[in-house]
Amino acid sequence: MAGNIFVSIRNITRKRSISLTRINNERLFNKAGFSLLEFTIALVIIAALVSVLIPKLNELQDNAHKSNVQLTANSLQSAVNLAHNLWQSQGSMNKTALLKGYGEGNILMGGKGWPVSALSMNEDDSIENITRLALNSSTCKRLWNGLLKNTSPKVNAVSDSKRDELGELKFIYLTEFNQGVCSYHYLLTNNGWRIEYDLGTGRVITLF
Repeated sequence: MAGNIFVSIRNITRKRSISLTRINNERLFNKAGFSLLEFTIALVIIAALVSVLIPKLNELQDNAHKSNVQLTANSLQSAVNLAHNLWQSQGSMNKTALLKGYGEGNILMGGKGWPVSALSMNEDDSIENITRLALNSSTCKRLWNGLLKNTSPKVNAVSDSKRDELGELKFIYLTEFNQGVCSYHYLLTNNGWRIEYDLGTGRVITLF
């Protein structure tokens, strides 16, 4: 008789322990989950943060591109000024001259002492033949490569702009000639940024 009473008491204790364990597990599960309201609030907060961060990231990216354009323009102006100083040192005042072996070849200097074209070493370098060359977009391309050498970003003329098979731009700048000014359009953004070089005054400006 005593043995039966012991067993029943043990069973009762076991049932109570099982039920208490289930209750505790259910409470923990309910605490770990999110309610629909909490989930909605979290989404709203994330959306607000994204809406603030994206414009900032775009602004930082634009500033980086703008700095690159300005640095390139400064390099072009420095090269133009150096060529002008060499022209003056040769005693070529008020006349067209050729700076041989400058840059990637020979630089043709106009009557006011500013670069107006560029030729490779193996081209006919007589002033008579050079001055007959028409000024066009290709002239601007040659000037860019001749003045800035191999360190310059790649530039192409409007007439022969192409993309590679993947559709990615091969060139960073696209140049055109208009009324004595070479315009170099920056292609990595759609902001219409460009560098302009005036062949008559030697002035380089950036337009943002």
